[in-house]
Order: sequence, then structure tokens, then C-alpha cells
Amino acid sequence: METIFLDQPREDNETHRAGGREPPPGTARRRRKNARERRDKGKKLIKPRDLIVLLWIAQQYTARLDQIRELLSRMPGRGGKQASPTGLTLSAILQVADRWVTLGLVEYKRIYDGEPGWVWLTPYGLSVLQLPYARLVPKASTFPHLYHINRVRLELERRHPEYRWVSERALRAAQPRRDEGAAVPHTPDAYVYTPKLVTVEVERSPKSPKELDEIFTELLIAGISQADGEAPLVSTTIWYFVSSRTRTSIEEARKRLPESYRPRVKILSIETLQPFEE
Repeated sequence: METIFLDQPREDNETHRAGGREPPPGTARRRRKNARERRDKGKKLIKPRDLIVLLWIAQQYTARLDQIRELLSRMPGRGGKQASPTGLTLSAILQVADRWVTLGLVEYKRIYDGEPGWVWLTPYGLSVLQLPYARLVPKASTFPHLYHINRVRLELERRHPEYRWVSERALRAAQPRRDEGAAVPHTPDAYVYTPKLVTVEVERSPKSPKELDEIFTELLIAGISQADGEAPLVSTTIWYFVSSRTRTSIEEARKRLPESYRPRVKILSIETLQPFEE
């Protein structure tokens, strides 16, 4: 065939360069494949599960390494293998975080002695995920609060993977622009669609009775204002996760509501994530 004659001179030249010995069949193909492997070898790349976990971290502002460990342990790793029943090791999680840092996707920092470090996305990381969030470096004072919100989300996703969580950061990004000096509506820690609308609040620091009454009224009765032309968003239920310091003030605020609204406020323990006995 004509193609054999066209290829023949190239084969002869290769044979000549090889010292008269004809290379084994498939050598050139393996050589080209190996060259591609060498170009990629050692290069840190973004993996599909990275995108899933980084999106979760971005939505929540930040996440602690032990929480990232739980997220990564949910998904298969290299070769489709599932994590062991005990989850990935902290050493393995640190390697993942180091790769993210090297790629410029996240910042990693230890905040408290004796506790795992924290990860949040860089502006470059947000752009890779095409997220509309403003740049943020979390304040040290906010980490305990954010830690407990993450706990609530992780537990809810474990029990009810069909529920849809909308984070405070996502809610803020979706709010319409307001004129300077205009009143800013209360933004809860999260919305959960069950599919009914449930508001999630994590209350670690006491608020004044006036402030709590305004929040309850806005969430349950008046609703939170939305974009022009949309009806205010009224919550079916509020899940209040409280500490021992804040339980009493939330219980008293619930009692001040009209009687028909009181059952719509569920008070849960921030430590156990379980309802208190009534």
C-alpha cells in the first residue's frame, strides 16, 4: 500500500539512528506516552473533590481541618477507594491543605493552641470557583461562632442529605444593593429548605430583649425583604442552637411571641445539637 512506502524512509532513518537495530514494535508510542507523563509528573492539580469541598468552605467563610477531614472522608479518593471507617488521617488532610496553599487556592492558619488550623479561600480560589463573594479574612473572634455553624451543617447533611443549605454568605451575596443609610435586614446564619423554609441561628452571645424581638418578628411575621417585586421571605420554623449563656434569653423571647407563633421556634443545644426537654 502507498502509506507503507510513505512511512518507510522514516522507519529507515530511525533504524539507522539506532545503530542498524530496528526498535521493537510500539516503542515510539510508549516514548510519546512517557513524555506526556513526565510533563505532568509532580505537578499539583485541582481534583474534582477539591472543587466540592472548596465550595463548601467558601460558602461557610472558613472551616477547621477536622471539619475538612469529615468532608473529604465522605468522598472516594484515588482510584475510587472509599475512606476507612475512621476517616482520613490528619496527616493526609494536611497534605491536601498544603496542595491547596501551593496552588494559591486557600490560606491556612492556626489560631488557637492545641486546636487544628483553619482554611479559607483566597481571591484567586474564589475566582476559580466563579463565586461572587467579596474577599474575606475571618477575624479571630468569629472562629468559635463559625465552627459551631459548620457543626450544625455537617450534622444536618449527615442526617438529611436531601435538605438544601443556603449559607449566610450566599444570602448576603444575593441581597440587592441598597442606598447608603438604608436599613439592612437581619441575615440569619443559614436557611434550610426541607423543602419548607427553616431558619438556622447559632446564638452564643446574649442579645438584648429588644434586638431578639425584632429578629423574631422579622423572621416569623413580617418576613425579610427581598429584591424588588418579590414577597418578603417568612420562615416556617426557626432552629435556635443556644449555649447555656443564651438559652434563657431565647426562651423568654419565644414566650413574648403571639401564642400561635411559639411552636415555630425550636430551641436546641449548641453542644449536643439536640432539642432541650420541654
